[in-house]
Amino acid sequence: VVATTTTTVAAPPPADVSDLMVGDEICITGFIMDTFCINRGTLLDAPSVVTLQNPDLHSYHCLLDVPVCVNSGFQVLGEKDPSTGEYCLGYRLEETDTVVASGRAAGSVEDGCTTCTGNGMGTKGYRATVKGVIKDLGDGSQSVSGQPLLTNIQMLDASEECATPAPQTVCLGSPDGAAPAPGTPSAGGKAPTVDCSSVTCETELTEGYTLRHKLNNPAEPDGTISMELIYKGDAWLGIAFSEDERMGGSDGILGSPDGIPQKYRLNQGLIEIMPPDEQTLTEATMETTEDGDQTMTVMRFTKLLVEPNHIDVTAGVNKMLWANGGDSTTIGYHGTNRAPIQINLASGASDTVSAPNMGAWLAHGICAFVAWGMLAPSAVNSAIYRSLFKGPLWFKIHQFANASAYALTVIAFAIAVAFISKEGNPHWFSSHAKMGLSMFIIASVQVLWGAARPHLPGPDSGDEKTTIRKVWEIKHRLTGTILLACGFWQMSAGIKLFAGKYSGVGSVQEQGVTIAYWIWIGAEVALLLIGGVYFKLLRKPVEDDGGNDAKPPTQEKEDDAV
Repeated sequence: VVATTTTTVAAPPPADVSDLMVGDEICITGFIMDTFCINRGTLLDAPSVVTLQNPDLHSYHCLLDVPVCVNSGFQVLGEKDPSTGEYCLGYRLEETDTVVASGRAAGSVEDGCTTCTGNGMGTKGYRATVKGVIKDLGDGSQSVSGQPLLTNIQMLDASEECATPAPQTVCLGSPDGAAPAPGTPSAGGKAPTVDCSSVTCETELTEGYTLRHKLNNPAEPDGTISMELIYKGDAWLGIAFSEDERMGGSDGILGSPDGIPQKYRLNQGLIEIMPPDEQTLTEATMETTEDGDQTMTVMRFTKLLVEPNHIDVTAGVNKMLWANGGDSTTIGYHGTNRAPIQINLASGASDTVSAPNMGAWLAHGICAFVAWGMLAPSAVNSAIYRSLFKGPLWFKIHQFANASAYALTVIAFAIAVAFISKEGNPHWFSSHAKMGLSMFIIASVQVLWGAARPHLPGPDSGDEKTTIRKVWEIKHRLTGTILLACGFWQMSAGIKLFAGKYSGVGSVQEQGVTIAYWIWIGAEVALLLIGGVYFKLLRKPVEDDGGNDAKPPTQEKEDDAV
């Protein structure tokens, strides 16, 4: 009897990356690289080396010892693209622990890898053969996140050959086809311009406000960053590290000219100074100098990159917030003098972060303008110019315009409350928010007060208005005038806040909107004043409350308002 063995051979993976599918089995041999160093563009332990050009120079120490590298996840690179001189992006590896264990077993403590456990000869450029199954195809971008993710991986020695090589994924090319110069981006990120652990890097936060920084031993557990904030003016200064580009939950360093920089915990618009045992800043100073006729405020400090119960500062892209007091030296509300920003502290590259929810705040402003810039003035004018209307038409316009203005006020108020909460900002903290709340409450009372108005005496009764009615009319007119004036101010402040939030301060758009707004409001005010002077003072008042000498009995209800 001859024994026979049947071997089931898995279907080879597709020859082209576009044909890859979830569930495909992949085998690939290549350099293992951490995501942090790919996104950084250069090796953390060798800043002059472009990551994808020379992964063979990446030390086991940097790959397997440094937390920021290990925690970023790993990728197995493909072959080198001869047209660019860079290794192609390969496949993401899901099981970080498997990669770390295999790498540490291949390295040696004697060769500088402090966590390595083996007696291998590896010191730089960890290569391995990786087998796995595609779990996810990536997001389609030409970056690490766009590459297929392998799961159930096996880490084998690089000498183990794959029966069927895996299809290549993304090879990043330079525009002219030449190999990128040192410092060019490796994975779709901003190009590292300099090594901020060797020289001081500079970022312009906004006009007249500059950040300078330098990393000190970023690969070591006790690494620090030295920062210098320079502001044209005399004001308090602040910088913060955030997890989500919001103020709430951020770690801030704030300083005023009459003190020293200190660490604060920022939460929902409130600031809380950290306890003494967490005040670990060194070389912390505040200085005010004169540069010609310009006052300059300078804040300097050195901070640990990693501290317990703090947001970690990484030698890579950090989500940050800046602020200043404008012309105030007392630490407090910054108004529009603040913005989120993302800075690669290793290279100095930065991206201004666009504030979210622009459409929602635009809708808030449009509702407010239609309510208080159009409908509310129309309601008042309908009452002032009532003698120009026939019958109860003026009152119907007055009632409709007021009701519509209040409805839009409710909508604008609801949008503001909802998106302030969504953005993690404090309620009723700014003067604009406080005014908005006050107007909402007063407008609500005005509507209820109007619905409960005391009635006028009958047209044929010969009775005079009651004292309660006279008081009601005075209150109704006075409150309406105050609300309208507050609305004009509130909308002007809203234009400034919107411009500040979306980086439009001083722009042609802001100036154009502001000019158009005040022209419109000027015309509305002119109509109110001209009508008020003419119909109330110059023209003989009409006999009846509705603007008609002979009031039909059916008109009493409609004219029972002011």
